[in-house]
Amino acid sequence: MKRFVLIFAFLLAGAVFSGCREQDGRVHITIWHQKIGAEREFFEEVIRDYNRSHPDRVVDLLYRETEELRNLFIVSSVGGKGPDLVFGPSDNVSVFALTGSIMPIDSVLPRAYLEQFDESGVITWEGKPWMIADQVGNHLTFVYNRELMPEPPETTDEMIEMLQALTADIDGDGRIDRYGLTWNYTEPFFFIPFLKGFGGSVMDEEGNPTLDTEATVKAIQFILDLRDRYRVIPGESDYNVAETLFKEGRAASIINGPWSWDGYASAGVDYYLSPIPKMSETGLWCAPYISSKGYSINVNLPREKFPYVREVLEYLTSVEMQTRMAEKLATIPVIEAARNAPAVQANPILQASLRQVEVGEPMPTAPQMRQIWDGMRGPYQLVMNGAITAEAGARLMQQEVEKRIADTFL
Repeated sequence: MKRFVLIFAFLLAGAVFSGCREQDGRVHITIWHQKIGAEREFFEEVIRDYNRSHPDRVVDLLYRETEELRNLFIVSSVGGKGPDLVFGPSDNVSVFALTGSIMPIDSVLPRAYLEQFDESGVITWEGKPWMIADQVGNHLTFVYNRELMPEPPETTDEMIEMLQALTADIDGDGRIDRYGLTWNYTEPFFFIPFLKGFGGSVMDEEGNPTLDTEATVKAIQFILDLRDRYRVIPGESDYNVAETLFKEGRAASIINGPWSWDGYASAGVDYYLSPIPKMSETGLWCAPYISSKGYSINVNLPREKFPYVREVLEYLTSVEMQTRMAEKLATIPVIEAARNAPAVQANPILQASLRQVEVGEPMPTAPQMRQIWDGMRGPYQLVMNGAITAEAGARLMQQEVEKRIADTFL
């Protein structure tokens, strides 16, 4: 009888595991992610290594832009489909949890594995762990080309003076060939440091939007002045334009995050990092949001896939992987053993990044953040396009966010 039970259990296990194999005979683990630049290249490389060493399975990657990823994942997961894993910033967690799109991370990963992570490595919501991170930061910082700007500014007054000296019509044709600064200033996420520099915030502790304020108006006007009054940033810009200008030496500095830095080294830029300068008017640091980025598990993940997904997650978030990421990408580990590795401690870019983190502000995990980002974008870009004033933009952002929150939560 005992022998029969063992044989039956063996056959049942084989049937279960074969049930999650696809037509090519392998188990497929799908990950949707929003990694870009050098981080995306590194991610694809380590997944290729994993697939080569595991011929019985394959990890399939699909890139989606952050907003599209979040929205499509919710729709597909609620519909009973979607990828096995989704990678993104920690502010997605509350929305995914509220919509029932993800399962607690300890459904698949053992508690003993999670205990080695610091509090930024396991993201909780309503008392349950929903995400396991491979890094903390995801933050903007001031990046400068040391050949053009040997020392960075500490205040915005110093910054403007430096940028004016560096912005130049080099060939004399009446058009600017090199700007002092560039960044994706038309996107709300890249606006936040300046809002913080004027003492503003996007919401209060109860999750109510706080955008129609003097601080918002001043922050918007500050960016407009950099463009229209001082003419030290491009008249039009998006992420790709900013990247190209800095990599080609046509901008002396850029505001960007860890995902981009290795790409500057590959482009031959002698770059270094510094905190985004203090706002001279207030004495406050222009503080970017700091958040973790990591993996959440689709609520529809079949139980027979749990062992495979667990192994993939442990591979992607291990001490060894976080150490490699820190060395290559200057990401900040969320396991103490990785953060204390000699190679990490000796990495000057990583240590400079940590200085920005020290004066940054944690990203709110309140579910209203989604409505805030979406509600800010349209009015903010209308201001940048010259269609409305900064005052009207702040007022319209507040109204749009309040409407979206009411439509979603009331």
